[in-house]
Amino acid sequence: MKIIVLGGTGFIGRELCDKLVGENYEVFAVGRNDNCTNIIQGVRYIQGDIKDYQFLKKNFEGMDIVVNLVALSPLYKPKGGGIEHENTQIEGTKNAVRAAKECRVKKIIQLSAIGADPNAVTYYLSSKGKAEEIIKKSNIEWVIFRPSVVFGEGGEFVSFIKKIAPPYITPLPGGGKMLFDPIWIEDFVPLIIQSIRKNTYNMKIFEIGGPEIMSMAHITRLIHASEGRWCKIIPLPMWIQRIFMEIAEKITVIPFGIDQYRSLKLEVTAKKNAIEEFGVVKEDLVTFENYLFGRR
Repeated sequence: MKIIVLGGTGFIGRELCDKLVGENYEVFAVGRNDNCTNIIQGVRYIQGDIKDYQFLKKNFEGMDIVVNLVALSPLYKPKGGGIEHENTQIEGTKNAVRAAKECRVKKIIQLSAIGADPNAVTYYLSSKGKAEEIIKKSNIEWVIFRPSVVFGEGGEFVSFIKKIAPPYITPLPGGGKMLFDPIWIEDFVPLIIQSIRKNTYNMKIFEIGGPEIMSMAHITRLIHASEGRWCKIIPLPMWIQRIFMEIAEKITVIPFGIDQYRSLKLEVTAKKNAIEEFGVVKEDLVTFENYLFGRR
């Protein structure tokens, strides 16, 4: 079976390609850059852009399954009214669906996000929601995953928290009450592979979370404790945080802005965690704490 992974050189893409090759699939990884440093042995790398329909059509020929992992990060500060999110998530998905139809691809697996909705308050989640609608109307077999935060080596979650929440005296928006449902990348990727193997998951959306729901404050304390530092959480009123983000919005070198402020009001937790539908028991998943302290 031939599988092409759009975004195959990213955080989740590298792990997925590695596991797929290990199971003897013929794997093609698409990335925008020509740097092959992190490419897994046995994976064929193709440089290209999801926004280029002709490129996709050419490379979807003969493929059985398309996995679309391409997206701008939720931590990316949008420019021009979210046009980059629109181009990447929405137009890119339109191109992938069109090319898949043309090349008679059997299935598309789409990586979305918890909270994806065309009417969501952030550009990231809104574009994810619109991309889902494109997939659902495609008349191709599809599976959509909406994971909570995915953490692991090479991921951006831990480094992001360290940027916005320094140790010792640590101001957090709203006292860090925002909730997450983090899942380890090595627990999440096998679910995608199951959806490749089995058609029983087709035409369904799966919200995926980890073994426990955690507040930003708890996560922040664990991250710093794992590096031998303490922190005292100081609640930062949301209106003050908004002022900071409005200022940051206008400063190019600061990677945060209003979209990230809006996201701080959301809960990134699975309303109905579908992990058990894949035969996985929550108690067997790696917790965020055990990952940080090396107790896997």
